[in-house]
Amino acid sequence: MKHLWIAGTTALLLAGSASAQTPPAGYPADYADLIAAARTEGSLLIYTNLSNDNLGPVIDAFKEVYPDIDVQSVEMGPSEAFSRYAAETGTGVASADLVVANSIPDWVRAVEGGTLDPYTSPEQANLPGWSYPEPGLYTFSTDPMVTIYNKLTVPADLQVASMEAYFANITAHPDVFEGKVGTYDGRYAFGGSIGYAFAAHHGDAAWEWFAAAGPMTRPGGGAGGMIERTLTGELASSFFVSAPVVLSRLDPALEQVLGWTFPSDGTPVFLRGMGIMAEAQNKAAARVFLDFVLSEPGQYAVAAGNLTPYRPGVAPEAPNVYSLDEVIAAIGDAEKLIMIDYDSDMVANFEAFTTRWGAAFNM
Repeated sequence: MKHLWIAGTTALLLAGSASAQTPPAGYPADYADLIAAARTEGSLLIYTNLSNDNLGPVIDAFKEVYPDIDVQSVEMGPSEAFSRYAAETGTGVASADLVVANSIPDWVRAVEGGTLDPYTSPEQANLPGWSYPEPGLYTFSTDPMVTIYNKLTVPADLQVASMEAYFANITAHPDVFEGKVGTYDGRYAFGGSIGYAFAAHHGDAAWEWFAAAGPMTRPGGGAGGMIERTLTGELASSFFVSAPVVLSRLDPALEQVLGWTFPSDGTPVFLRGMGIMAEAQNKAAARVFLDFVLSEPGQYAVAAGNLTPYRPGVAPEAPNVYSLDEVIAAIGDAEKLIMIDYDSDMVANFEAFTTRWGAAFNM
């Protein structure tokens, strides 16, 4: 149903813009000139840590509207996207036009270093201000973290939503949890950004929880690995696991074993950044693509890639795909979101955080 909605919407946009290059509704009249320039460029190169399963639906929906623009994406690590761009442009080699990645420190450094094209999207008026905090820096998706349980090894009364109760249960029930709790390694950018934001939200209490439960935890690996180890019983539970990865794998058989919940006293939400590079060879095409991602049909396409759209009013119809509005409804209050945003203080204090985190988790 949702895919039909996307196709229908983009078809209408295409009908209105293919020949006359009419701007989308609400855009300035001279946006037609940008569309014409993008079609003249005819191509777009994206560096991203997203797989084709995630980004492919967005590219497909974009090409329904702009079939004359060839979009190529190259998958790599989030930090590699920035280092490769710097290396290539530094030697005069054409590089990425646009980057989509979930590395907060790299986005902060890109802003500070003037790496981004300070483009102002006409979609800004339709988006929350926190999603475009600096000139040229935008948000592709807002992906929450969840807690997962092996329902066969963890008693139902211990499958709690509150993180305060969760950490208390780990220490109170070593027979269930000791050495059988997974999470991301907080000494690295992704896991560390989550842990930093969580500690900033909960203050000293978070460090008390980390110190008590950390020695009983086995950090490391990605979301897929934590899910598999939890399913097999090697782990009883894992926390701060990427919800899009968990939810995209759920089916009736899996749900017999795997339980999950949004943390009720603070759900970390990772902002996946997006920006046009200052040295982009196809800057017009990159701007048109960025605007499409931020539009309503673009955000539905983000959901079709099993990521979390944040544009108000977007409501995915597919099972196990949430919008940010729906995450808020599930936890009861927007104040319970822990936004892992583009925080320059995080970058400045990251080394001190990772040292303290490593001590708490015996790493």
